[in-house]
Amino acid sequence: MHSRERLLAALRGEKVDRLPWVPLLDGYYMTAQPPGTDILDAYREVGADVMERAVWTYGWNLSLPRDPEGLQQLEAGEVVRFVDEGVTVTVQLRSEPRGRMLKRTYEIPGKMLTERALYTEQSPYIPFPVEMLVKNSEDLEAYQYIVSRRKFFPNYEAFAREDERIGEEGIATDAGQTTPIQELLQHIIGIEPFYTTFYTDHLSQVESVMRTMHQKNLEAYELIAQSPAEVVIGYENTSTSYISPTIYGKYVSPCINDYADLLHERKKLYLTHRCGLLKGLVELIRDEQDDGVVDICPAPTGDLSLWEAKRAWPDKVVIGGIDPTSLTSWSVERLKTYVGEVQRQLAECTGVMLGSGDAVPKNAKLENLQAVTDVVRSWQGARF
Repeated sequence: MHSRERLLAALRGEKVDRLPWVPLLDGYYMTAQPPGTDILDAYREVGADVMERAVWTYGWNLSLPRDPEGLQQLEAGEVVRFVDEGVTVTVQLRSEPRGRMLKRTYEIPGKMLTERALYTEQSPYIPFPVEMLVKNSEDLEAYQYIVSRRKFFPNYEAFAREDERIGEEGIATDAGQTTPIQELLQHIIGIEPFYTTFYTDHLSQVESVMRTMHQKNLEAYELIAQSPAEVVIGYENTSTSYISPTIYGKYVSPCINDYADLLHERKKLYLTHRCGLLKGLVELIRDEQDDGVVDICPAPTGDLSLWEAKRAWPDKVVIGGIDPTSLTSWSVERLKTYVGEVQRQLAECTGVMLGSGDAVPKNAKLENLQAVTDVVRSWQGARF
């Protein structure tokens, strides 16, 4: 089998010639590579099957400027302002001693919302939130107004070009929208204020906002469903470190099921990225309609091994199993021994792919990544 055949077969729960190996190589890892390094060359150097992430089939209007000149100005540190659907958006990405600060404001009649996030040497791909967008109930009302004016547009040709470029080496995957409560917790309000203020004192308003967010997410998933992408990944970052099973079951699972149903109508495979503490949610995740869970992480970062996940969710594809810290700190021999154990535990299973439990760190050892490749290529056990 070549890699594309192997990955698609594994994702459909069919037997494959060997365990697929799909580390999550993205901007974290790539920032440590020589400037201009192609992501396919990074996968080739590792020797892994290519499962490229976040090759978008769509975009939306109220985030960054869409014109090349505006993007160039942003990268140069200039203030960029644009107006769409009655919302004025101002964005600046400037250098400061701690890193690069992204500041964005949204202006609507009678209200302005501001958010700031910092790109650092340790996190050069996804910035750390410094100032959350929504700080009080009045901000929440304004945010709902802004979300209601979000428009999505297709970007199918760019996806098709990248997927064709990958060819037999693997697949490109699209990125779906995050469920509303997860988005509010992680990116819009923040965990502590969400629970201590918004969920406690303004629940009906929060639920109204989440309904608007979900409706807009469905519009995005409609576009994805019509796209050339075969595999869609929703980046939930699920973890009981910040959401309880009760709240999760009420607000996350119904959205996951809606997105899955919509994508399944067009024969898409829908996976969910869940890289945190999952043992407390095993039964809820089992009953959801997504096709699989990706970037499953064992201890110490997570709490679920890949074989435990497969036993808990026999009807789902499971992907991950290697804690990112092991790629930076373990010896080659220790890592090989662990990967051998993963293979032995899962030798009779289908619908399994070995990967990193979340993104491969920028300081991951190449010899460790290549050691995993050596083990999966040499395994002589049962066919997966």
